[in-house]
Amino acid sequence: MEVLFARHGNTFAPGDKVVWVGRETDLPLVDKGLVQAAAAAEALRRTGLIPDAVYAASLRRTRRFAEIIADSLGLAAPVIDPRLDEIDYGRWAGRTNDEIASDGPDAEAAMVAWGGRDVWPAEVGWATTWAEVEAAVTAFSTQCLALAGHRRPLVVSSNGILRFLPRVLLAGQAQPDSFKMRTGHLGIIDCQDGEACLRCWDVAPADLA
Repeated sequence: MEVLFARHGNTFAPGDKVVWVGRETDLPLVDKGLVQAAAAAEALRRTGLIPDAVYAASLRRTRRFAEIIADSLGLAAPVIDPRLDEIDYGRWAGRTNDEIASDGPDAEAAMVAWGGRDVWPAEVGWATTWAEVEAAVTAFSTQCLALAGHRRPLVVSSNGILRFLPRVLLAGQAQPDSFKMRTGHLGIIDCQDGEACLRCWDVAPADLA
């Protein structure tokens, strides 16, 4: 099985104030985000990586991104699974990096550690807990990936959740410090005979091979 991953496209247009957005804010894709979805679909078509199922979070940005890919490739409508919904960033939601850093050195250090090493920040007021995310993505990986009999599923989610999913599939293996993924980018994990291998991560559609 080849598991394909995609992060939804942009939700901020040029000139917009860029803030932290989690599951608590259901933003739509902006024009660039729609273009990114079309580019992801074309990359999958060009490389022959046509999914046999598409899963997406329930938020508009992920759902629409997945719908564009499915429609472009002539696939069935995405299966919407709220377990893929983004983290709720609580007190950080709706704030810029600079605004969060103004809370003090501990907040700034927590933001840097999460951004570069996927270190879950303690005591910063996120409304979602590590245990909740881990349980949700583990259940999704078991029920929808390991046991569903797919050959090549595509999972469309957000940056926070996409940092957890590969760690579940690659448990027990050496892993990069961060599974951060940029908007509209892609990743692939190969699974065979009970073993998983990271093929690529955070790859622009134009660079997918």
